[in-house]
Amino acid sequence: MVLKKLFGGSERELLDLLRRHLALSKEAMMLFLRLIRAPGSLSLDELPRHRSIVIKLEKEGDRIYDTAVMQVLKGAFPLPLVADLGVLLDDFDDILDLIYFVNMELTRGIRVGLHRTRVVPEVYSLCARMAEKALEAIDSLEAILGSVTKSLAKASEEMARIDSIEDEVDEIKNEALEIIYERSKDLDVLTFTHLVEVVRSLDTVVDKIQDSSQELVRIFTAVYS
Repeated sequence: MVLKKLFGGSERELLDLLRRHLALSKEAMMLFLRLIRAPGSLSLDELPRHRSIVIKLEKEGDRIYDTAVMQVLKGAFPLPLVADLGVLLDDFDDILDLIYFVNMELTRGIRVGLHRTRVVPEVYSLCARMAEKALEAIDSLEAILGSVTKSLAKASEEMARIDSIEDEVDEIKNEALEIIYERSKDLDVLTFTHLVEVVRSLDTVVDKIQDSSQELVRIFTAVYS
């Protein structure tokens, strides 16, 4: 009842936009996971197709983001919430932007044959685990979007799950970076930089998912209180 009074139903449209945006992030991350598990599965002629799909997802995400921003700015929400909602929208958009970036970085590395060099397969295996965890976190964020207007307790449980996933991803990230630095003598500058970029980007994806979950729960907790 409090929610209806403050939002006037606008929250349903906004949450739907966020769900659509998150679905694009999930699809882009699944594409990344499939490719990093089998980096030699696509020929040089097929890599542009992978890239074009990811680019299309990112552009669609930008359109959804712009629509959501306009909804917030046109006065559909109480003024005290506008700044917080702006942060929330930026966090969601950052998730997809980062997944776009890591897909592009992966395809660049594969295109020049980095996946066939020493150390890279070992680090890629850890990156695949990070991507799997990112997908789990996306599922939990999706669950928050579906439950935050109905049960803050359920939303808080999923937020805690994302916190736990983020801790696991940090551990995998540190393991991957240890391997990269310990065996840096076996890597040229391009390969070293490529691996660090992929690892850190995946870690930041999960950080942004965590930020989004906390912002969502915080906003709706404030609305209900």
